[in-house]
Amino acid sequence: MVSADVLWQCVKKQNAFLVKRSGVQFSKEKGNLKALNTFKYSGLVNANSVNIAPAGDADDLKITYNDLTLKGYDVKQMARKIEKTITRADLKKDALSKVTYTHKALRAAKAGVKKSKN
Repeated sequence: MVSADVLWQCVKKQNAFLVKRSGVQFSKEKGNLKALNTFKYSGLVNANSVNIAPAGDADDLKITYNDLTLKGYDVKQMARKIEKTITRADLKKDALSKVTYTHKALRAAKAGVKKSKN
């Protein structure tokens, strides 16, 4: 197996998930919490990557860490699960912020846009 450092050197400048905007490089890969093209957040090269996505039902969330999948709808419940399962301390804070952001976005989408009466 190739080490993560060697793999990163191969894919950091050219891969299918890379998006270059205004001098900043973003990445659309699964498992990248901040969408930044850096070794720390890369889901391609790190064995312990965290992916947070909607689960499909209402405002449910699905967290995938290594091969473990966690599902839930309550932000506090998901925060406790993140604290217990994620071993990379550098990703815990980012995972918590993404859970909060994703949950708020799902609730706003569920509520819909309210039309004003004229």
